[in-house]
Amino acid sequence: MSQKDLILVIIQVALLLLFIIIPAGYAPPMIPAFLCFFMTTAGILIASAGVLTIGKGFTPFPTPKVTGQLKRTGIYKYIRHPMYSGIIIAGLGIAFYNANIPRLIVCIILYLFFEYKSRYEEKLLEQKYPEYNQYKTVTGRFMPSVNIFKKVN
Repeated sequence: MSQKDLILVIIQVALLLLFIIIPAGYAPPMIPAFLCFFMTTAGILIASAGVLTIGKGFTPFPTPKVTGQLKRTGIYKYIRHPMYSGIIIAGLGIAFYNANIPRLIVCIILYLFFEYKSRYEEKLLEQKYPEYNQYKTVTGRFMPSVNIFKKVN
């Protein structure tokens, strides 16, 4: 674990704590409540699928574990960073339900942070796993890749 890894995890934890401690709004939801519930539930399920699929290889730090393996199955078949995706989607669902602008702002900051962290993480993954570059071409970073020009074999 490098100093940069530690700093990134500290920032991540601070942003998540900030999201949690912001008081909930009491205005009507910004979007229909059932959509907020769906987003929150989907986010939790996506993040959980990421944790379960990666198993003992899980680490909050960008540097992959020495004993880790590149996962291309389960949710990782469709999304390269499902835990980040899940956090963002669940956070948006909660923020929309609470009609909470500060929480929406934290979600935007989290997205930008995860964009930066995932790019750094992917450089490390490319160094450890030569096949990672090919994996990136067929799998979306935060959402499933939709490529209408993808050649089907």
